[in-house]
Amino acid sequence: MILSILALTLPLQSAQLPPARAATLRPDVNDAPNIVFILADDFGVNMVRAYGEASSPPCTPNIDGLATEGLLFRNAWANPVCSPTRAALLTGRYGFRTGVGQPGAGGTLDLTETTLPEVLDGYETACMGKWHLGGNNVDHPNFSGFDHYAGAIGGGVGNYDSWQKVINGNAGPTSNYATTDTADDAIAMIQNLQAPWFLWVAFNAPHTPFHEPPSNICPTPTCVDRYCGNLGPNPSNADLAKAMTEAMDHEIGRILTTLDAVDPNAIVIFMGDNGTAGQATQAPFISNRSKGSVYEGGVNVPLIVRGPGVQHGETQGLVGPADLFATVAELAGVNIRGGPTVAQDSVSFVPYFSNPGLSVRDLVYAEKFSPNGGAPPYAEHHRTARNERYKLIRITGQPDGFYDLQLDAFEGTNRLGIGLNAREQAAFDELEGLLVDLGVD
Repeated sequence: MILSILALTLPLQSAQLPPARAATLRPDVNDAPNIVFILADDFGVNMVRAYGEASSPPCTPNIDGLATEGLLFRNAWANPVCSPTRAALLTGRYGFRTGVGQPGAGGTLDLTETTLPEVLDGYETACMGKWHLGGNNVDHPNFSGFDHYAGAIGGGVGNYDSWQKVINGNAGPTSNYATTDTADDAIAMIQNLQAPWFLWVAFNAPHTPFHEPPSNICPTPTCVDRYCGNLGPNPSNADLAKAMTEAMDHEIGRILTTLDAVDPNAIVIFMGDNGTAGQATQAPFISNRSKGSVYEGGVNVPLIVRGPGVQHGETQGLVGPADLFATVAELAGVNIRGGPTVAQDSVSFVPYFSNPGLSVRDLVYAEKFSPNGGAPPYAEHHRTARNERYKLIRITGQPDGFYDLQLDAFEGTNRLGIGLNAREQAAFDELEGLLVDLGVD
């Protein structure tokens, strides 16, 4: 490998970074928790065995262990594609505000946006792995507030064993297996960051290209029904994605082992960035309502939190794609300031940790649109909103969809086609009212 993680400890070779903005440091910052955020790519709830929502899920003992030791969120939403979710997580703002509505041209996070690492005064911050918010600007993660960055700048790696790695603005080729490389860098950061710290770990897996991972990072033999290391000839893309997930789970286990040795009281947040890719979707989900769609297969993602004070179990509480910002800020004891637009769409889900039965959000919203930039209306805009029970889908040029998720979890019956009763009409009006209030109706 030409580039080394040791370069993360060296001064940046690029331009002067912009100063952090808009936060008040709590007096007891030395007691603030270390926080690890782990993000999996193209990773819906069907890919985690603990969720029990798929017919033949991969073996994920380490992610399942987080669920056993912490709190599993049933109704967490991301945006249906990668870049809009990452922008929302980092800014606490919906895509129509940041201008990031889809991956690709123009999907760069504006450096004027106030980001999560920029408000974490007193914290050392690092981002390891996939970025996909700065075009080809190798300095973009550092300019966006992270003290350290190592990983792949773009939307994916063309080959998990041969790809271009960026370390703090310096780019070069590496032959390290991408999933292991991200884990190695995360482990190095955990061992070297100055507390308190915030570590963002963004795996490429199980995003394409689908492939068979190295056998040495397959699950232990206790996973008798594993895919990794147990694939037959001509495996399907779905089976390859499951094998890649199992390899990622193995590497997450290494991260957690290091974390438990360094700081067993650290907060761990695990999440998927959008639903599973259509090629890897499994029943009862269907491929045309997976990644890229605003149906549940595209937006309902795993979210699991482990740490001191976090109850063990599950919550049905709603969480939106912008809510990480306020959550981490609250955990860090930071009062967010800087005007009404800072993290304006973010609601902390910390209250769920001690009381999973709470409802801190009445409504949640997700979207994708094109072209990037500008303001609504867009040439194509997929948006969806839900309350505890009902969900509205509105897509440019198509009839609305309205679903009762309590009775119809996989959105099989559009209630608008059979007529709404009074309760359903009230819910429809509430959800449409949210779109009107946001200016995206």
